[in-house]
Amino acid sequence: MITEKEIAEFFKLFSNDGRLKIITSLADKALTVSEIVDATQLSQSLVSQQLKLLKAARILTSEKQGKSVTYSIYDRHILHLLKDVAEHLSEQESAHENQK
Repeated sequence: MITEKEIAEFFKLFSNDGRLKIITSLADKALTVSEIVDATQLSQSLVSQQLKLLKAARILTSEKQGKSVTYSIYDRHILHLLKDVAEHLSEQESAHENQK
């Protein structure tokens, strides 16, 4: 059984905007590190560090293709989760605006 602590640790991975930029940059296709750097405008060292964390958490996966390594979303549920969170926040914002 998954514990609340494990769930909390999982959600901590989404508390970093750099990690979120990386995940969303991979929403449509697999990218190399340099392509992720270009897409996110984050430094290569930061991208590499965050990729390591996201891969260890099985949020991302990698595949070696010749001399390059491409990264992609391990499980599409991650994108659904982020979409649901964005919709929830948007609804909260709309409700707050309507109360003014």
